[in-house]
Amino acid sequence: MKIAFVDVTTTVFFGGIQTAVWELARSLHDLGHEVTVYGGEGPVRPDLGGRAITVRTFPFTPRERVLDLGSRFRRIVERWSFARHALPALAAEGVDWVILTKPFDFFWPWRMPKGSRTRFCFMSGGTDFFRGDRILARRLDAWAACSHFNAWQVAHRYKTFPRVIYNGVDTDAFAPRPRPEAARARLGFAPEDVVFAFAGRMVGWKGLAVALRALAEPPLAGVPARLLLIGDGDARPGLERLAASLGVAERVRFHAAVPHRELPDLYALADAGVFPSIGDEAFGITIAEAMACGLPVIASHIGGIPEVVGNEGNCGLLAAPGDPRAWAEAMAGLAQDPERRRILGAAGAERIRRLYTWEASARRLLATLEGA
Repeated sequence: MKIAFVDVTTTVFFGGIQTAVWELARSLHDLGHEVTVYGGEGPVRPDLGGRAITVRTFPFTPRERVLDLGSRFRRIVERWSFARHALPALAAEGVDWVILTKPFDFFWPWRMPKGSRTRFCFMSGGTDFFRGDRILARRLDAWAACSHFNAWQVAHRYKTFPRVIYNGVDTDAFAPRPRPEAARARLGFAPEDVVFAFAGRMVGWKGLAVALRALAEPPLAGVPARLLLIGDGDARPGLERLAASLGVAERVRFHAAVPHRELPDLYALADAGVFPSIGDEAFGITIAEAMACGLPVIASHIGGIPEVVGNEGNCGLLAAPGDPRAWAEAMAGLAQDPERRRILGAAGAERIRRLYTWEASARRLLATLEGA
């Protein structure tokens, strides 16, 4: 089949949706399909390993330059401006299937030339619903979701239950590695420090303020727990001020975002992962990647995260979202028990290798398209 992924942000920045697009493009290519990625003009070009995946970019108006009538309005205008340039090229390519990743792009099927044989699949990774999206959704031909939790969200909104394909992890790149002591020391961590790492966008719903407040809670008093927060975003300045006001700034290392391929190196110098989301994560690719690297993780009991970590406490720990005391207790328990960290880390890595690979995700997506 000829398959195209359409998402303006895919070539602009890295995130969960963008990672899914690139990894599925690789896997679908390896399964014998012709793949094109349509994105906005931007700097992101991951290593495709010599694969014949076509990447086409087009101008667009970034959301930051759109009149602020709300974030959803800005994102719709951003995607509409992209479609004005990209749609003629897509229509001329004559692909079999287009994969859309956001409801903001539901207008694409309505703008295709009359008689087009191209079909459209929504591959959901969240919600981002807006007024009028149910009407636009009527021209979609197939539905997929990244977790059972997300599938129920989509079904409740659109009265169509999508096939669950799950996200995946590149388990060759994200795998346990020896701890780089020199690199760890360069970041200011002492040998006895227990480093809890987070990687992702620094936005409010990621809940990083909860982790900072946990450091100031009594259960972590005298415990050599440190935070390594990797990423950039609007919330970072406020988080830095919060760390200072709580008196824990010396226990926190803010690290700029790094290319996706460099994350395993940073995970290798940590002792555990911490992902305190207070919003409904549909899946949590970064959590799965940290687990694949052998990190025992503590993650919020919210959204689709329990499907990644498991509910049993055998492969990682789940903590109440937004409760600094609960997070402090969980972090203190891991910090003071290296053997438990080892057992959880090994079990978590095995869980990801067994259940969440990109090839499996690609095969499930193909089954969704073929069954539509």
